[in-house]
Amino acid sequence: MERIRDLAERADLAAEELLDFLDSPAGRRLRKVIAGAVIVSVPLIMRVPGLKRSPLGRLVAVTGGSAILIGIAEAIRDWERGEPSKARSRSVVDAPPASS
Repeated sequence: MERIRDLAERADLAAEELLDFLDSPAGRRLRKVIAGAVIVSVPLIMRVPGLKRSPLGRLVAVTGGSAILIGIAEAIRDWERGEPSKARSRSVVDAPPASS
């Protein structure tokens, strides 16, 4: 039981250190580079034959995989670490009604 607690503490520290790095200037640059690479490579990723044949690949293709991948990449790029209470709160985005 002690080993499990030790592993949990180590994982928690590693996650905290990763978040600290991602919030640093070097981490911001890394996030922007990774997000840019994903955004640019989405058309290539969506054409991988093995991906299209897998159930996950078919789901991604049906649900508009390119838009989902780009959205994830933009979220990675734009992520900012906030206060713990802010990180847990949910944001509401209000969009104007569609024009007819």
